[in-house]
Amino acid sequence: MGRILLVEDEESLRDVLSRYLEAQGHTCEFAENGEVGVQKVRDEPDGFDVIISDIEMPKMDGLTFLRRVQPYVESSTPFMILTAYDEWRYAMEAIRLGACNFLQKNPFDLAEIHNAVERALELRQVYRLRHDYRQQLEIELRSKTRELQHTYDGTVIGFAAMIEGKDASTMRHLFRVRDLCRLLGRELGVPGKRMRDLELGAMLHDVGKFAIPDEILTKPGALTEEEWVVMRRHPAEGADFVQRIPFLAGATDVILCHHERYDGAGYPQQLAGEEIPLAARIFSVVDAFDAMVSERCYKAAQPASVAIAELKRCAGTQFDPSVVDAFERLLPKVEDLMQDFDSRYRAELEAMGLGQIEDRGSRRERIQKAS
Repeated sequence: MGRILLVEDEESLRDVLSRYLEAQGHTCEFAENGEVGVQKVRDEPDGFDVIISDIEMPKMDGLTFLRRVQPYVESSTPFMILTAYDEWRYAMEAIRLGACNFLQKNPFDLAEIHNAVERALELRQVYRLRHDYRQQLEIELRSKTRELQHTYDGTVIGFAAMIEGKDASTMRHLFRVRDLCRLLGRELGVPGKRMRDLELGAMLHDVGKFAIPDEILTKPGALTEEEWVVMRRHPAEGADFVQRIPFLAGATDVILCHHERYDGAGYPQQLAGEEIPLAARIFSVVDAFDAMVSERCYKAAQPASVAIAELKRCAGTQFDPSVVDAFERLLPKVEDLMQDFDSRYRAELEAMGLGQIEDRGSRRERIQKAS
């Protein structure tokens, strides 16, 4: 038995049809015109098993009503129309718009109505099964997508570790900047389809250093001007590399532009202001913050308040002021994320099969041992 919405302006016709349907065990609700019908459907978009509507009605005709409720009931609720003999052309238009059947009125053929409603309820069951099946598929797809993304992240992080010789502290830095970029990207309205590119760029920002000679990367003292010329090639080298890999190509903006400065004094292209892609401007702020608040072998960790003050001091020169402001607004969430980081980091690293990378030592240490 079904719950049926009757949209009919003639009370006598509503009474005849509803009494018959209720005698068959169905429940009926009424709308005296299309406007009322639209409101009822909006209030309960999946609450009716069948909708039956007249064509000729005041305020809003049946075809307009069907068009208005189509987004709410499409592939969900069977829609049938009532039509007089001389209204068959409207019936054809209704079928084209998605109505599943039409019923002739004046007079009603009660046997035909019974059969039509039964077929509509069977169709409703098909709609429900299809909806449930799609939902299950979507759940499974989301799960598989998460698994695939996890695998990709493991590949990306592992690749960065192999190429750059990441030690434990730098591995943690990659995970933190990825998570902080995601947080700041949401605050700044980065579209979902670009969020993944931002995360990949954060994880692979220095991948271009694979092309830089070890004697420059591991040099303990200051670099000469000639060595800096070589070092400054790594953004372009990294961007050229990832552009050749389809699932990494979206990371290009961050990799190529993460050393650009808001005042145009950065490299490799001396971009300024909003010429710098938003993803790179986000990463620059996050990367600097994480570097300041993290303990390294050569420095102590700074409090978040000190790091924020330094970001604000450099806003307008090194950093985009609007990105710094957004990051400052997020500081409580940032601190929560940082506080809960270690347990999530260890679990994710283990799930990716990358625990062994933490024990490899830094690139400089391995080169020194080898020599």
